[in-house]
Amino acid sequence: MPPIDSKTPAVELNDEDKVKWKNGLAWEKSLDEQREHQLIREGLFWHDEQLDGLSDDDRMWEIIKMSFLQVATILDSVGLVHYFEYFLERGILGAKHMRLLTLKYVQTKMPEIEDPKEQSDIVEAAANSMMDEEMRLFEARYGDIDRLVLDCQHARRFLSEKLLHDDWMIDQYDLTAPLHLEASSHHTKWSVPKVDYESFGHYADWVAATGCDGFLFLWPVIEGNRVPPVVRCKKLHNAPCADFVVDWQHMEAVTCGIDNKVNLYRIKEAWVLDVLNLCCCCNRPCLELSLCCFAQAFCSWESLFSTWKETIEFKRDKHDNQGFLCVAADVGTGRVALGTNFGWIKILDFQTKEFVSSLIGHQDHCKALAVDWEKNLVVSCSWDSYVHLYDLRSAKLAHRLTGHNSNCYALDVDFESMVAVSSANEYRFMLWDLRERKLLQSYESPGHNVNCMSLDAENGKLATASDDGLVKIWNLHTEAGEEWETSWENSLDCKHNMTVAMDVDWQLGRLVTASWDYNVDMWNLTTGEHLHHFFKPRRCMTQVRMSK
Repeated sequence: MPPIDSKTPAVELNDEDKVKWKNGLAWEKSLDEQREHQLIREGLFWHDEQLDGLSDDDRMWEIIKMSFLQVATILDSVGLVHYFEYFLERGILGAKHMRLLTLKYVQTKMPEIEDPKEQSDIVEAAANSMMDEEMRLFEARYGDIDRLVLDCQHARRFLSEKLLHDDWMIDQYDLTAPLHLEASSHHTKWSVPKVDYESFGHYADWVAATGCDGFLFLWPVIEGNRVPPVVRCKKLHNAPCADFVVDWQHMEAVTCGIDNKVNLYRIKEAWVLDVLNLCCCCNRPCLELSLCCFAQAFCSWESLFSTWKETIEFKRDKHDNQGFLCVAADVGTGRVALGTNFGWIKILDFQTKEFVSSLIGHQDHCKALAVDWEKNLVVSCSWDSYVHLYDLRSAKLAHRLTGHNSNCYALDVDFESMVAVSSANEYRFMLWDLRERKLLQSYESPGHNVNCMSLDAENGKLATASDDGLVKIWNLHTEAGEEWETSWENSLDCKHNMTVAMDVDWQLGRLVTASWDYNVDMWNLTTGEHLHHFFKPRRCMTQVRMSK
């Protein structure tokens, strides 16, 4: 809401005011969308030699002053630079804010500018300011001025007296709020340029990732291009997409989420089949008429192919809180295994559109699983601290592996070697023999609480990632009881706040990571060199995969 101590009335824009603002920015439609997206991506690695050698705080302060100078430059272009400090007082700190300037705002919030010609000249200059590429790409290259002002100690000192005694920035809300939807539209955030979208067939090497906002992103891995374009950006879930698998040969993905949904996503056509959305009355797929639902709730398999889907409200009960946390799938045969937030593992058959069985045993969130469909073997781990082996033929728990003392988070399995590795909320991970169904070795990982892992059983290597932002490489060919340094080989600093997901291509010597601070990156597994940054996500990531 607007500040209660404002000395001027609130700005209320009607449709006509918004149309005038958009007309002033009509020149933006002539920009090459693909090029603009590319320049924004490349801005992440923009290097300004003038900032070399400065401390982090001094660097931020120099950038803030550069932003202030943009306001002065725009005002000077119409001979009104004497209003410079007045604009800073209003919280207009750079070209980013000038772009949002409307005539209504100037008339309402800037009573010192009385001349109608001056008002219109300022608004016109503000609308055209970002024709200058340096101003237009300033935020992409240097960062968000609003965030920098809060993070920079110099800026906080500068503003503390201004805020206290001179009422600076109390009306910035009225500049940004009326145009928030237009400035942060779905198209602005998630659009993929047509040329990039249609370039799908030009590439064969891929990285895909999912996030807490329910989106799945797909990028080509282009040698020499540090920031390749996103070619698919699709919202598949209305809650975090917890896990996914990809059939890279046919370019089809199966995703699952905590919204109780499973999707089959045909990536090439960007076409989504809502495979499963459980009825919260009977916990059955909404693929047929259910007697326990309202009579008008007719959900047929054919209706899923229609271009629209009617939303039907069901009576709430305990199943309404069900979510899928992990998935393993053989997309070719339509077999899917899903770990749930209450511990059961559900086996779904795409061909019959029904659950085949439920594997009961875990008492808490099933966080990871792996399936060998030929061996009819499922391996899973859970917050109940156990690693389970299930037989798909009998749908029974075959064995419970014990050893962890806390919630299990991550698992990787090599069914050819019949070994598995798992981690929990503790500074160690464990290697299991699935044939003998016993613990082979426990490895200490001081200060490194493993979130995700990738196993190279043939060469006895393991990669782990943790909240510390590091990826560690381990040698599993060690004797029981040896010190942890014997197992640890090297660490790669991924510069993440928290590394939450990872995928490794041991043969090509590369890995991709996804983080809590919504970064997706590719690294050289041996040298730690940063190879690619995959740009688009705006929320915490949940899973990442690459073609191999």
